[in-house]
Amino acid sequence: MKNGTDVKFQLDILRRDGYHAAAQIIESMQGTVSREAEMEYLKEFVRKGWFDEELARDQLRCLWTAYCFHQRLDVDTSGYDSGLLDLWDTMAEEEAEKAGWSDYDSFDNFMCRYLV
Repeated sequence: MKNGTDVKFQLDILRRDGYHAAAQIIESMQGTVSREAEMEYLKEFVRKGWFDEELARDQLRCLWTAYCFHQRLDVDTSGYDSGLLDLWDTMAEEEAEKAGWSDYDSFDNFMCRYLV
């Protein structure tokens, strides 16, 4: 059996045996990306980026926006602020170009544009 078929078979067994809630949870998690893996991807993008170009800044903002949608993060919540500060710190660690962002607040204002 292929992986997708295996999962469907296992879900059918769970439902048959009365574990509907467990089957529903597993089904809802299929195809999701872990928060840690997605954040690591963002950090790697920051490490390799040259943000003196508008295109790179826009790409970062779009990736961040998608991350927030995937992880259900709202602007100015602890999860949002923590993740964004993590990216800002990654820029500092890598001495990445912070063109256009004089400080964390300007970075925060830029990154939340499509979320507010």
